[in-house]
Amino acid sequence: MASKKFTIDGREYSIYELSNEQIVRLADNEVPNENLTTNEHELLVEEIIRRFETTLCKRSGETSDDVFVRFFSSFVNGRLNSKKHVAEMMCREHRYLQNEMFKVCLEYIKKLAENCENGWFDPRNEYAAKTSKAIIDFFKETNYPY
Repeated sequence: MASKKFTIDGREYSIYELSNEQIVRLADNEVPNENLTTNEHELLVEEIIRRFETTLCKRSGETSDDVFVRFFSSFVNGRLNSKKHVAEMMCREHRYLQNEMFKVCLEYIKKLAENCENGWFDPRNEYAAKTSKAIIDFFKETNYPY
């Protein structure tokens, strides 16, 4: 990776240390006192493309669903600030989309419950597996359609 340093808010960063937002600010010349050469700008654009390809583009044999799961996993693993805020924002989406997102969540819960029944969990996802099983068991006991 290039060793060029960029200064943002008084701190020096190597390109691999920059957040996506910082790279875009630099590339759009929104960072005061950081006059980029053509080569530096090209380096930033290459990094934007590399990150986009890595995160959001299909790989061999992948579907759009696979890309979403990979992106969502990455988001939850390092970019998620507040589960509550994400849930609140999802509830502001169009009503139809809320319904579709809920169906995805419910399918995930069903799959986790199935994994729990088969013993396919460990301490890292035990809470999710057992809670999902309890939800599905409740639906079964009350004959609630799921």
